[in-house]
Amino acid sequence: MEQFHKRLWIFFSIWFTIGLILVGFSLLPPWLEWANAVFLFASGLYAALYFWHVLPKGRLVIPFIFFGSIIIESIGVHTGWPFGTYRYESDFGVQLLGVPITIGAAWLSVMGASLAFSRLFSFRYSTLILVPLFAVWLDLAIDPVAANVKSYWLWQDGGWYYDIPTQNFFGWYGTALVFSFFISRYQVKATDAALEQNNQYLFLMLHTLFGVTAGVAGLYGVTLVSLSAFIIYFIVKRGVIVERSKQKQIS
Repeated sequence: MEQFHKRLWIFFSIWFTIGLILVGFSLLPPWLEWANAVFLFASGLYAALYFWHVLPKGRLVIPFIFFGSIIIESIGVHTGWPFGTYRYESDFGVQLLGVPITIGAAWLSVMGASLAFSRLFSFRYSTLILVPLFAVWLDLAIDPVAANVKSYWLWQDGGWYYDIPTQNFFGWYGTALVFSFFISRYQVKATDAALEQNNQYLFLMLHTLFGVTAGVAGLYGVTLVSLSAFIIYFIVKRGVIVERSKQKQIS
């Protein structure tokens, strides 16, 4: 398992780097659109490996997130609840219940990355409190790019934030909160530091991809949202390093 996740991370990192250039700067040719699905499945699989590691007695949460997100998104597409009224474009990949199956992988990626990032902070109920907020933080970068720049899905109603309905972000929060509840019930401390750290990097990489793409398209507010993730990360990591240094001096 360890060798597999190391090789998968190398593959994903290379794929991400190429995708950042091609997608971020609108250089991806139409015949290579399938590469987006590979990116989502690779990131989702890596997040699933992280869940497999930290949810040893709750591994059914993995398919629950994958299929549960597709079902929730299907309800959203057909009823307008809980995200608002929207539709997916047909060229976004194979669909299940009117939703591209890559969405299930995307939700795994978002939840895994958000969980790992939340573990930079240690306090009671941090999973329930932070993971849904971090998921919405990611969507503040994802949705404007996916809808307005790439047209992966189209919104019927607008909103104050780059024409994304405010309801969408409440829907994201509620969906992530449900998933976080089950995660919090079964999670254990990670014993594979590299796997957890790489999923923290995944959080930053997702922000990088959508932040850069947004900046190139002139959505500078989205770029600032993504940049804030790096600022928070380095502030927290610096605090941890300083604290460890003080402890060494005391000992």
